[in-house]
Amino acid sequence: MENNTVRVMDLLALEPKFILDSPDELTEEDLVCYIATLKEIARIHGVSIEQTKFSEYIINSLGVSQDIIENADRLITEEAMSMGELVSRIKEPWYRVCLLRDAYIMAMLDDEVDHVEWLALQRLAGTLGLSRRLEKKVMNLVDDMVKIQKDFEKLIEETCR
Repeated sequence: MENNTVRVMDLLALEPKFILDSPDELTEEDLVCYIATLKEIARIHGVSIEQTKFSEYIINSLGVSQDIIENADRLITEEAMSMGELVSRIKEPWYRVCLLRDAYIMAMLDDEVDHVEWLALQRLAGTLGLSRRLEKKVMNLVDDMVKIQKDFEKLIEETCR
């Protein structure tokens, strides 16, 4: 039986450019909302260790301050902002597409994307203003990244025998 577990490192190994060249490209509010949205996706079934690692990778990649992380946490816990409210603050189309990609990766990290997570991702794509066609392209891209990584691992295993 094939192992379908998606690990953070499987995905990140194939990610040559995460979301930004420089964290200065996003406003502080954008960063807070981006991180808060990903944390909301992770919370759907409880945050796994892999999802925590992915969040930490994003935070480290962006050079995000502790204040931004605390603000993101505050928005989803104390203010109970919906994903719609969070993403409405992110205006740049490029970051909206990246947010869907990263949200899908986040959802995959707890081994499978179930019906509840699919619905959340579809609502997120709609809220982001992305067409169904673009939504499918983003999902297929992430699926392809996972498949390529798994094929690469098999190749390495065969070579090492």
